[in-house]
Amino acid sequence: MKNISFVFTLLTLFLLACESKPKYAEPSPVDKMVRDMSNEKTFSVILHDMQVNDSTGTDVYQHKYKVTKNTTDSTSAPVVTDWKQVDEVFFAENLDNMGLELASKSPDGKVHKVPSPPGFNGYVGNNNYGQWRNDSSGNSFWAFYGQYMFMSSMFNMMSRPTYRSSYTGYRSYRNSPSTRNAPYYGTGRNTYGTNSPSTRASNPNFFQRKQQQSKLSSFRQKVRSNPSRYSRSSSSRTSRTSSRSSGSSSRSRGGSFGK
Repeated sequence: MKNISFVFTLLTLFLLACESKPKYAEPSPVDKMVRDMSNEKTFSVILHDMQVNDSTGTDVYQHKYKVTKNTTDSTSAPVVTDWKQVDEVFFAENLDNMGLELASKSPDGKVHKVPSPPGFNGYVGNNNYGQWRNDSSGNSFWAFYGQYMFMSSMFNMMSRPTYRSSYTGYRSYRNSPSTRNAPYYGTGRNTYGTNSPSTRASNPNFFQRKQQQSKLSSFRQKVRSNPSRYSRSSSSRTSRTSSRSSGSSSRSRGGSFGK
Protein backbone atom coordinates (compact mmCIF):
# COMPACT_ATOMS: atom_id res chain seq x y z
CA MET A 1 0.00 0.00 0.00
CA LYS A 2 2.83 2.38 0.87
CA ASN A 3 4.47 1.63 -2.48
CA ILE A 4 1.23 2.41 -4.33
CA SER A 5 0.87 5.66 -2.42
CA PHE A 6 4.49 6.58 -3.18
CA VAL A 7 4.04 5.86 -6.89
CA PHE A 8 0.82 7.91 -6.94
CA THR A 9 2.63 10.84 -5.31
CA LEU A 10 5.44 10.68 -7.85
CA LEU A 11 2.93 10.55 -10.70
CA THR A 12 1.08 13.58 -9.32
CA LEU A 13 4.30 15.56 -8.99
CA PHE A 14 5.29 14.57 -12.51
CA LEU A 15 1.97 15.76 -13.95
CA LEU A 16 2.22 19.04 -12.05
CA ALA A 17 5.74 19.55 -13.37
CA CYS A 18 4.54 18.93 -16.90
CA GLU A 19 1.83 21.56 -16.49
CA SER A 20 4.14 24.12 -14.91
CA LYS A 21 5.66 25.06 -18.26
CA PRO A 22 3.67 25.63 -21.44
CA LYS A 23 4.60 23.43 -24.35
CA TYR A 24 6.28 24.95 -27.36
CA ALA A 25 6.59 23.75 -30.89
CA GLU A 26 9.57 23.84 -33.17
CA PRO A 27 10.25 25.08 -35.67
CA SER A 28 8.49 28.42 -35.24
CA PRO A 29 6.83 30.12 -38.24
CA VAL A 30 9.95 32.30 -38.51
CA ASP A 31 12.21 29.23 -38.62
CA LYS A 32 10.02 27.77 -41.36
CA MET A 33 10.18 30.95 -43.43
CA VAL A 34 13.96 31.12 -43.08
CA ARG A 35 14.16 27.51 -44.25
CA ASP A 36 11.81 28.10 -47.18
CA MET A 37 13.72 31.22 -48.28
CA SER A 38 17.16 29.65 -48.06
CA ASN A 39 17.71 30.13 -51.80
CA GLU A 40 16.81 33.84 -51.72
CA LYS A 41 19.75 36.23 -52.04
CA THR A 42 18.35 38.46 -49.28
CA PHE A 43 15.18 38.61 -47.19
CA SER A 44 13.64 40.33 -44.20
CA VAL A 45 11.03 39.03 -41.71
CA ILE A 46 9.54 41.73 -39.46
CA LEU A 47 7.03 41.01 -36.67
CA HIS A 48 4.11 43.13 -37.92
CA ASP A 49 1.22 42.27 -35.59
CA MET A 50 0.20 39.97 -32.74
CA GLN A 51 -2.96 38.94 -30.93
CA VAL A 52 -4.47 36.51 -28.44
CA ASN A 53 -7.45 34.87 -30.14
CA ASP A 54 -9.96 33.21 -27.81
CA SER A 55 -12.75 32.61 -30.33
CA THR A 56 -12.55 28.87 -29.71
CA GLY A 57 -12.75 29.23 -25.93
CA THR A 58 -9.02 28.59 -25.60
CA ASP A 59 -6.32 31.22 -25.97
CA VAL A 60 -4.55 30.92 -29.31
CA TYR A 61 -1.41 33.02 -29.82
CA GLN A 62 -0.92 34.50 -33.27
CA HIS A 63 1.56 36.60 -35.25
CA LYS A 64 1.57 38.38 -38.58
CA TYR A 65 4.88 39.02 -40.32
CA LYS A 66 5.96 41.52 -42.97
CA VAL A 67 8.16 39.56 -45.35
CA THR A 68 10.34 40.93 -48.13
CA LYS A 69 12.32 38.73 -50.50
CA ASN A 70 15.22 40.14 -52.53
CA THR A 71 15.26 43.28 -50.41
CA THR A 72 17.66 45.16 -52.70
CA ASP A 73 15.12 45.18 -55.55
CA SER A 74 12.69 48.12 -55.51
CA THR A 75 10.06 45.97 -57.27
CA SER A 76 10.01 43.45 -54.39
CA ALA A 77 7.13 44.78 -52.31
CA PRO A 78 6.76 43.56 -48.70
CA VAL A 79 3.97 41.05 -48.09
CA VAL A 80 2.07 40.83 -44.78
CA THR A 81 1.24 37.21 -43.94
CA ASP A 82 -2.05 35.87 -42.66
CA TRP A 83 -2.30 35.13 -38.94
CA LYS A 84 0.09 32.34 -37.97
CA GLN A 85 -0.28 30.41 -34.75
CA VAL A 86 2.76 30.43 -32.47
CA ASP A 87 3.40 28.70 -29.19
CA GLU A 88 2.90 30.51 -25.91
CA VAL A 89 6.60 30.76 -25.09
CA PHE A 90 7.54 32.19 -28.50
CA PHE A 91 4.71 34.69 -28.12
CA ALA A 92 6.00 35.73 -24.68
CA GLU A 93 9.55 36.08 -26.01
CA ASN A 94 8.40 38.58 -28.61
CA LEU A 95 5.97 40.78 -26.68
CA ASP A 96 8.35 43.74 -26.98
CA ASN A 97 9.59 42.86 -30.47
CA MET A 98 6.80 44.03 -32.76
CA GLY A 99 8.36 46.15 -35.50
CA LEU A 100 11.70 44.42 -35.10
CA GLU A 101 13.28 42.17 -37.70
CA LEU A 102 13.14 38.64 -36.27
CA ALA A 103 15.15 37.17 -39.13
CA SER A 104 17.01 38.44 -42.17
CA LYS A 105 19.57 37.52 -44.76
CA SER A 106 22.00 40.33 -45.47
CA PRO A 107 23.76 41.00 -48.81
CA ASP A 108 26.82 39.06 -47.61
CA GLY A 109 24.66 35.92 -47.39
CA LYS A 110 24.64 35.79 -43.59
CA VAL A 111 21.39 34.85 -41.84
CA HIS A 112 20.54 36.84 -38.69
CA LYS A 113 18.02 35.54 -36.13
CA VAL A 114 18.36 37.93 -33.19
CA PRO A 115 15.58 40.59 -33.01
CA SER A 116 17.04 43.84 -34.37
CA PRO A 117 15.87 47.14 -35.87
CA PRO A 118 14.98 46.49 -39.53
CA GLY A 119 17.80 47.24 -41.93
CA PHE A 120 20.53 47.31 -39.29
CA ASN A 121 21.97 44.01 -40.50
CA GLY A 122 23.57 44.81 -43.84
CA TYR A 123 22.07 48.10 -45.03
CA VAL A 124 22.39 50.93 -42.48
CA GLY A 125 26.09 51.83 -42.33
CA ASN A 126 26.79 50.09 -45.64
CA ASN A 127 28.16 52.65 -48.12
CA ASN A 128 26.84 50.57 -51.03
CA TYR A 129 23.32 51.67 -50.06
CA GLY A 130 23.64 55.10 -48.50
CA GLN A 131 25.72 57.47 -46.40
CA TRP A 132 25.75 59.42 -43.14
CA ARG A 133 24.59 63.03 -43.42
CA ASN A 134 24.16 65.85 -40.89
CA ASP A 135 20.87 67.58 -40.17
CA SER A 136 20.52 71.30 -39.33
CA SER A 137 21.45 70.57 -35.70
CA GLY A 138 24.60 68.70 -36.63
CA ASN A 139 23.17 65.25 -35.83
CA SER A 140 24.43 62.49 -38.10
CA PHE A 141 21.67 60.36 -39.67
CA TRP A 142 21.53 57.62 -42.28
CA ALA A 143 20.31 58.51 -45.78
CA PHE A 144 19.77 55.88 -48.47
CA TYR A 145 20.88 56.72 -52.00
CA GLY A 146 18.10 57.64 -54.42
CA GLN A 147 17.80 54.17 -55.95
CA TYR A 148 17.46 52.66 -52.47
CA MET A 149 15.07 55.20 -50.93
CA PHE A 150 12.36 52.51 -50.96
CA MET A 151 14.24 50.83 -48.11
CA SER A 152 13.20 53.64 -45.77
CA SER A 153 9.60 52.49 -46.14
CA MET A 154 10.47 48.79 -46.27
CA PHE A 155 12.34 49.01 -42.96
CA ASN A 156 9.85 51.34 -41.21
CA MET A 157 12.30 54.25 -41.11
CA MET A 158 9.93 56.91 -42.43
CA SER A 159 8.66 58.18 -39.07
CA ARG A 160 12.07 58.73 -37.47
CA PRO A 161 15.62 59.19 -38.84
CA THR A 162 18.16 56.51 -38.01
CA TYR A 163 20.81 58.41 -36.09
CA ARG A 164 24.43 57.40 -36.12
CA SER A 165 24.53 57.33 -32.31
CA SER A 166 21.81 54.67 -32.27
CA TYR A 167 23.53 52.56 -34.91
CA THR A 168 26.88 52.88 -33.12
CA GLY A 169 25.12 51.76 -29.94
CA TYR A 170 23.72 48.80 -31.84
CA ARG A 171 27.13 47.70 -33.09
CA SER A 172 28.57 47.94 -29.56
CA TYR A 173 25.58 45.98 -28.25
CA ARG A 174 26.09 43.22 -30.80
CA ASN A 175 29.83 43.05 -30.15
CA SER A 176 29.42 42.61 -26.40
CA PRO A 177 29.38 38.94 -25.26
CA SER A 178 26.69 39.73 -22.68
CA THR A 179 24.22 41.26 -25.16
CA ARG A 180 25.13 39.97 -28.62
CA ASN A 181 22.16 37.54 -28.59
CA ALA A 182 19.65 39.94 -27.01
CA PRO A 183 17.04 42.07 -28.80
CA TYR A 184 18.07 45.68 -29.32
CA TYR A 185 15.58 48.43 -28.45
CA GLY A 186 17.83 51.45 -28.96
CA THR A 187 19.70 53.85 -26.70
CA GLY A 188 16.48 55.43 -25.41
CA ARG A 189 13.22 54.03 -24.06
CA ASN A 190 11.05 52.52 -26.80
CA THR A 191 13.25 53.74 -29.65
CA TYR A 192 12.55 50.42 -31.36
CA GLY A 193 10.09 47.62 -30.68
CA THR A 194 6.41 47.33 -29.83
CA ASN A 195 5.78 50.83 -28.44
CA SER A 196 8.18 52.71 -30.69
CA PRO A 197 7.04 55.59 -32.93
CA SER A 198 7.94 53.66 -36.09
CA THR A 199 5.80 50.67 -35.03
CA ARG A 200 2.87 52.91 -34.13
CA ALA A 201 3.14 54.55 -37.56
CA SER A 202 3.49 51.30 -39.52
CA ASN A 203 0.65 49.45 -37.74
CA PRO A 204 -1.80 51.90 -36.10
CA ASN A 205 -4.54 49.25 -36.20
CA PHE A 206 -2.76 47.29 -33.48
CA PHE A 207 -3.09 50.16 -31.03
CA GLN A 208 -6.74 50.78 -31.91
CA ARG A 209 -7.85 47.29 -30.88
CA LYS A 210 -8.64 48.12 -27.26
CA GLN A 211 -9.93 44.68 -26.33
CA GLN A 212 -6.74 43.17 -27.67
CA GLN A 213 -4.68 45.63 -25.65
CA SER A 214 -6.37 44.36 -22.49
CA LYS A 215 -5.66 40.72 -23.39
CA LEU A 216 -2.03 41.42 -24.16
CA SER A 217 -1.53 43.47 -20.99
CA SER A 218 -2.98 40.61 -18.94
CA PHE A 219 -0.66 38.17 -20.68
CA ARG A 220 2.31 40.46 -20.02
CA GLN A 221 1.47 40.50 -16.32
CA LYS A 222 1.30 36.70 -16.35
CA VAL A 223 4.78 36.56 -17.89
CA ARG A 224 6.17 39.02 -15.35
CA SER A 225 4.73 37.10 -12.41
CA ASN A 226 6.33 33.82 -13.50
CA PRO A 227 9.20 34.54 -15.94
CA SER A 228 10.83 31.12 -15.55
CA ARG A 229 7.67 29.55 -16.98
CA TYR A 230 8.26 31.35 -20.25
CA SER A 231 12.00 30.76 -20.71
CA ARG A 232 13.20 27.91 -22.87
CA SER A 233 15.99 25.59 -21.84
CA SER A 234 19.35 26.34 -23.45
CA SER A 235 20.03 24.86 -26.86
CA SER A 236 21.84 25.60 -30.07
CA ARG A 237 18.94 27.64 -31.35
CA THR A 238 19.87 31.33 -31.32
CA SER A 239 16.37 32.55 -30.62
CA ARG A 240 16.27 30.58 -27.38
CA THR A 241 19.38 32.36 -26.16
CA SER A 242 17.96 35.72 -27.13
CA SER A 243 14.62 34.90 -25.51
CA ARG A 244 16.05 34.88 -22.02
CA SER A 245 17.52 38.32 -22.60
CA SER A 246 14.25 39.39 -24.21
CA GLY A 247 12.33 38.26 -21.15
CA SER A 248 14.57 40.13 -18.74
CA SER A 249 14.62 43.15 -21.00
CA SER A 250 10.83 43.05 -21.21
CA ARG A 251 10.54 43.03 -17.46
CA SER A 252 13.06 45.81 -16.94
CA ARG A 253 11.63 48.00 -19.71
CA GLY A 254 8.15 47.88 -18.30
CA GLY A 255 5.46 49.81 -20.10
CA SER A 256 2.14 48.57 -21.39
CA PHE A 257 0.51 48.35 -24.76
CA GLY A 258 -1.02 51.50 -26.15
CA LYS A 259 0.50 53.79 -23.52
